[in-house]
Amino acid sequence: MTSESPIKEVDMKTTKTVFSKYYEYLPYKRTHKESIANVLRFREIGTSSRKSQCFYTRSLCAAKFGSSLEPLLYPITNVSRRMKEGEKRLRPRQFEYHPCENSLMAIGTLDGEVVVINHETGNIVSCISPYWQMNSILGLCWLAKHPSKLLVGSDNGSLRLYDINHVQPKPEYSYSNSTVIFDDFEQLTSVHVNSMDDRCLTSGYSKKVAIYDISTGQRLNMFTDLHSEPINVAKFSNHSPNLFVTSSFDRYVKMWDLRQKPLQPCYTVKSSRGNVMVCFSPDDLYLLVSAVDNEVKQLLAADGRLHMDFGIVSKGSDHNYTRSYYMNGRDYIISGSCEEPVVRVCCAQTGRRLRDISLEDSGQGSSIFVQSLRSDPFRHFHMAVLAAFVLRPTSKYEIIKVNLLSSSNSTKENSGGLNAFSSYEKGG
Repeated sequence: MTSESPIKEVDMKTTKTVFSKYYEYLPYKRTHKESIANVLRFREIGTSSRKSQCFYTRSLCAAKFGSSLEPLLYPITNVSRRMKEGEKRLRPRQFEYHPCENSLMAIGTLDGEVVVINHETGNIVSCISPYWQMNSILGLCWLAKHPSKLLVGSDNGSLRLYDINHVQPKPEYSYSNSTVIFDDFEQLTSVHVNSMDDRCLTSGYSKKVAIYDISTGQRLNMFTDLHSEPINVAKFSNHSPNLFVTSSFDRYVKMWDLRQKPLQPCYTVKSSRGNVMVCFSPDDLYLLVSAVDNEVKQLLAADGRLHMDFGIVSKGSDHNYTRSYYMNGRDYIISGSCEEPVVRVCCAQTGRRLRDISLEDSGQGSSIFVQSLRSDPFRHFHMAVLAAFVLRPTSKYEIIKVNLLSSSNSTKENSGGLNAFSSYEKGG
């Protein structure tokens, strides 16, 4: 017995060292579980002047996270609208949280509708039904300075700006005189508005990028051949109205400045696979680049240098499109791929894996593939996933909210037969 003790002690130390290198036991480098009541007590009595509100927020998140064995899931698009011909179930294709109202979300559907819902209650707030040819909604972007306005782009190239305050939730189509109609952009996949809310940017299944005037819908610029293959996503920076970045299936990410018209990119960075998307961190310090089949990297936005490779292992598929976004500001990133049932949560500063969240439809006994995802801008460790249900003959797509701070063991309310399992699967 005594001769084995040192060996076991060494093995335990090695295990802890390896674990701490690749994984986070709890968020924000907390090393042991704490009671939520204790964190609140220490906050109220002010145990140290050096402890900021941010410190206690992170401590509360870590405490809640540690007590949640399995994340809480609940679908928010399993609702129907009453149309003239009867009941019609929502078929989501795209979605965006509202930047100012913490309970609102815009959802674009495969049928060309845009539905604004209260994602806390499930109630429909506004509905914009298509008066043009019905096409899937692929682009949605709220205006930050005019929070009632929503830019909508569909895959037939139609681009329109709506004011949801002038659109009523009627069964028949809704159209407002305040709608701004833009020149069409062929094969559109992405729309984005700059920080001044005066210009918008479009890209798609082409080598072109267009800039529009938001107030008139007039096309100001059409830039061609920025890449050698389609530009799936183009994004303005969050703070500079002139900087934008493009990501293409030609494997390149390029930074552009409108003040340079853009003739040459500010810099170019190459991925090993085709790029699916790119986004700025909320403070514009980093770029998060997602390429096909789990190649996720963080670059310094200033010059494109590599800051972090998250080291997610490839599945071996050229069609496993990966998308990643920031969560909790820029503290963490969430990543999912369209041929896998997993959402991966990683620390944006260390690259360490916090959790892998595996999704399952227990009603059908099948996995749920992650088509897209977004983090909740108002709630730490909350997100929403656009999920594809493999075995469902109808309502294949659904938006599922994921709460990492509440356990599904505590309630099965509104879960819709969905399960989530947390695990550590470094590289998986």
